[in-house]
Amino acid sequence: LTYRVNDNQNLRFAASRTLSRPEYRELAPLLFREVIGFDNVLGNASLKRALISNADVRWEVYPSAGEGFSVSLFAKRFTNPIERVYLGTSGTRIITFVNALGADNYGIELELRKNLGSLSESLRPVTFFSNATLNQSKIRIDQTSASVTNAERRMVGQSPYVFNSGLTWSSPSGNWSATALYNVFGERITEAGEIPLPDVVEKPRHVVDLSLRFPIAESFTARIDARNLTNAPFRFVQGPVTRERYL
Repeated sequence: LTYRVNDNQNLRFAASRTLSRPEYRELAPLLFREVIGFDNVLGNASLKRALISNADVRWEVYPSAGEGFSVSLFAKRFTNPIERVYLGTSGTRIITFVNALGADNYGIELELRKNLGSLSESLRPVTFFSNATLNQSKIRIDQTSASVTNAERRMVGQSPYVFNSGLTWSSPSGNWSATALYNVFGERITEAGEIPLPDVVEKPRHVVDLSLRFPIAESFTARIDARNLTNAPFRFVQGPVTRERYL
């Protein structure tokens, strides 16, 4: 449902019910080894599909062409969410997948797109854009059937914050353009632990990327990308131990 406040403002309301089916590799009761990290992964043929109820409200403002600002509030309720779990075995480490009872996820998202020509005429070809999300999630676990390390935790793969921003420049003809991007996310659980093993956590990465698009012939363009200029590594820790680190 969209309510038009005036010529440049909208209020949007949305609700939906979706599902997430387990992947074949999550279902197959076969042990295989991952290429990165060399973890042994075992599927779970008893997995159920997850059901997700979604609701959000969004306020949008468009002060001029190509500019915009929005604020969104969202909430999600999961039934039988699929979690990636690190088994506490006495031998070779094994990862598998299980259904939790449920989970809740809620937060706020801010978006901004602004042309910098209002600061200086020389900056008119430059546009600033940014997106920030803050959220909280809480998993509900059946502790009678699982020996969990942390019963009060976020969902697997859920960061408490995500921030993106960038600058885009375009030539007057539109044939040339360049974009600089920055991204960071809060630490997130990649595998939930079972006693006595702690959760495996991916640490934040501050990443800067550059992209340049330019013409090479009348009907052809080319693009050059330079990624991760900060040389930020992927790093996964389990308690005090660094499990994986790579670029």
